[in-house]
Amino acid sequence: MTFASRISIAICGAVLLEMAVVMGASGTRVRQAYLDALRGSLEARIDAVAQSQLEASARALAETERLVRSPRLVATLLSGDREDMLQTAADELRTALEQAGEGAGFVFVSDGAELARSHGITPAAGDAAAAIARTVTRSGEVSRVARTAAGGRPVEILTAAIVDRSEDTVVGALALLRPVRFPEPLRLPDGTVLEAGLAIEGVLHGGSLPKAAREQVAAGITRGDPEVRVDDPESPSLAVQRPFSTGGGALVVIASLGPMRTAERRLLATGAGAATLALGVGVASAALLGRGLSRPVAALSTAAERIAAGDFAVRVNGSGRDELSRLGDRFNAMAEGLAQRERFRRVLDAVTDPEVAAELVAGRLDLGGSEQDVGVLFCDIRGFTSLTEGKEPRDVIALLNAHMTLLTDVAYAHGGTVDKFVGDLIMVTFGAPKTGIDDAVRMARCALAMVEARARANEGSAEPIRIGVGCAYGRVVAGCMGSVRRLDYTVLGERVNLASRLCSKAPPMRVWVDSGTRAAVGRHARFSALAPIEAKGFSKPVEAFELSSLEENA
Repeated sequence: MTFASRISIAICGAVLLEMAVVMGASGTRVRQAYLDALRGSLEARIDAVAQSQLEASARALAETERLVRSPRLVATLLSGDREDMLQTAADELRTALEQAGEGAGFVFVSDGAELARSHGITPAAGDAAAAIARTVTRSGEVSRVARTAAGGRPVEILTAAIVDRSEDTVVGALALLRPVRFPEPLRLPDGTVLEAGLAIEGVLHGGSLPKAAREQVAAGITRGDPEVRVDDPESPSLAVQRPFSTGGGALVVIASLGPMRTAERRLLATGAGAATLALGVGVASAALLGRGLSRPVAALSTAAERIAAGDFAVRVNGSGRDELSRLGDRFNAMAEGLAQRERFRRVLDAVTDPEVAAELVAGRLDLGGSEQDVGVLFCDIRGFTSLTEGKEPRDVIALLNAHMTLLTDVAYAHGGTVDKFVGDLIMVTFGAPKTGIDDAVRMARCALAMVEARARANEGSAEPIRIGVGCAYGRVVAGCMGSVRRLDYTVLGERVNLASRLCSKAPPMRVWVDSGTRAAVGRHARFSALAPIEAKGFSKPVEAFELSSLEENA
């Protein structure tokens, strides 16, 4: 064998060895980059499905709480007649059951015993619902959400206490059972399929994984692993979980890793062809090919590190038709989606209340208004003109910003929605956009907390700020007001005007409320009756009360 041949063989062997090393390293980095991108898709999907499930649960629970207030339902429950109870329930719950779909049903409990249940539920699910309903009647809870797989199918049990308003006592409970349903599988551009499921008590429901893979995912979720990798040869998968905050169970989204395996095999085939070509064209071609494979992977890895550090503006070269190019395109799309989400979040958080922002993003607010019971709180500074006299504008702004930050923190701590700031005045609503059963109580507690927080902040201050607070509770119109180009979410009505008038008349560091607030808060608070006040916009003097204290567990 000639020396030239030996040199050629040595060079070709070195090229082949180098190609093997490069392909091994490239495969590892491509796999990691693919998994990083897939995790982003899984997180986005589980966020969307979790939001949808929680919204559906919230709507169903609100409907259940509304149903238990039916006078006919309460009267029938008190009569104790099972057949009459079933007929009344069929009439009152028809819409709720139709919305819940096939397999939905109900159970009524009174005096610790089951009174009636619908025929469309399994015995095990009915028994579970009855047990929860009995617990609610004994504990004094208003409502509860629970998830179970009794009967082999995952169901959500929404339980609400039934109260006899004439006696103000809990006379029973309604448990509404609705099957847990998941969206259709989502197919990504590369063929990866994302499936949603539910893990309850160590068992995975939903999805199309074989038994062994399902048990492996369920075991990982039971251990509390946020991510479970299934290396089953037939069904390689990656699953992420998100435990529900209430009701038990965990939401699971599963992605098949088959497309990743396919991409890896294609990469290996491309490398083998490149190695064969390198044998013919020499070391130069082999080295060039090696660099062509390693550079995109290195760029993708570097870009992934910058994404992890919060730099969403990074992009990689995605031109071409091979697997790495398609992976680069997907990476760029992911980075753009993350950047857009971050921009939207920052803008919305800066210009509107977080709760209103969430409703806007979900598309539930439009130009139409709706009538609802809302608590309205106004708070402004007493003697603001004299307080700021002679100050530089920037000092006035700094003082106002510090003051409004203090009051905003108090409002958010009590579940309020900051409607607007007008000069030295802040307006906070309770019950818009989302209505709660304790809106008036939270408003009253927030008003007292604002005065207390301001008093603490004044301690040792050279320029103490004294505030007055006015509150009103009742029917208003709530919605997005303005035009299709510029909207403001706010509330309008007589209660809003009355709260503003009470705020303007309240003495420093005092809280004045209307009769609606006093009636809604009830005996849990201490009020002092005031002489009827003349209020602009009201033809007759209006009742007013001074709120001085509120029980802790009101």
